[in-house]
Amino acid sequence: MWRSNESGFTVVELALVMVIVAMVVGVFSQMLISANQSASISKAKVEISRNMHNSMDAIETDVRQASRFKVSSYDGEDTFATDKNFSGATPREWRYRSNPYSSSAITDPEKNSLILLQYATNMGRGADSREIVYLRTPKFDCGANKTQQPKYKKIVIYFLKNGELHRRTIYNDLVDFSSYPPAPYSGSAAGYFCMNSLDADKFKDRAMKLREDSILATGVSEFKINYYDGKTLISKNSDAPDSDKKALDGADNVEITLTIQSPSKQVSDSQTLMIRKINNL
Repeated sequence: MWRSNESGFTVVELALVMVIVAMVVGVFSQMLISANQSASISKAKVEISRNMHNSMDAIETDVRQASRFKVSSYDGEDTFATDKNFSGATPREWRYRSNPYSSSAITDPEKNSLILLQYATNMGRGADSREIVYLRTPKFDCGANKTQQPKYKKIVIYFLKNGELHRRTIYNDLVDFSSYPPAPYSGSAAGYFCMNSLDADKFKDRAMKLREDSILATGVSEFKINYYDGKTLISKNSDAPDSDKKALDGADNVEITLTIQSPSKQVSDSQTLMIRKINNL
C-alpha cells in the first residue's frame, strides 16, 4: 500500500499566523499614526510660534512709532481717516471697543480694536530710509521749519475678523483747510505734499486706494487690549464705544494678550506683552 509523506498547514496554524500578522500590522499602524500625530503637533507648534512672533513684533513696532492711542478712527479733530473698504454714504467707524466686523455684544471676543495714530512716511513699514511726509499749506510752505511743519497722518488698526488678526492702514483724507468749511482737496498732489510731482502722485495713489489687510495670524481666540498710564490701568477701557475721544490721551503703555490655537484645537499658545509708546519719528 502506497503512503504519502507530504504534510501541510492545519487550519489552526493558518489562523494563528493570520492573528500574528494582524497584530504586527496593528502595532506598526499605531506607531505610524502616533508619528503622524506627533509631526502634526510639532508643525502646529512651529506655525503658532511663528505667527505669535510675527504678530507681536508688528504690534510692538507700530506701537513704538505711534504718537497717540485712538478711541476712534474718525474724530473730526486730528484724524480724518475714512476707511474706503466700506462703501455707503456713512462709512462705518472704527472704535477701540468695537470694530465694524464684529457684533455689538460685550462678550464678543473680536470686538476690540487697537487704533494707533502715526505720522505717514514716504516709504512702507520697515524701510530704512523713511521720511515723514510734510504738508504744504497756505501758512507753511515746504521750506518751513520742520519742527512746525504740519505732518500728514495715518492710522494703523489691529483687529480680529473670523479668527484672523488683521493689520490695516488708513490714511487721512485730503482736506483743504484753506476753504470754509473744509472741503476735499481737488488740486494736484504736489500742491498738497512736500514732494516733487512724481513722488507726490505715487504717494497719493498709495494713500488713497483701497487698502488690503495684512493677515498676521489665524486661529486667534483672544485679542485683549489694556491701556496704562505708567503702571495705572486706565479705567475707561471698559466704557461703552462712545467714550470720550480723549479717553486714551494719557496712555503711554499698552498690554496686549494674544491667544492662538491650531485648527484641531489640540495646540494653543498665549502671550502677554507690555509695550511702551516711544515715538521716534
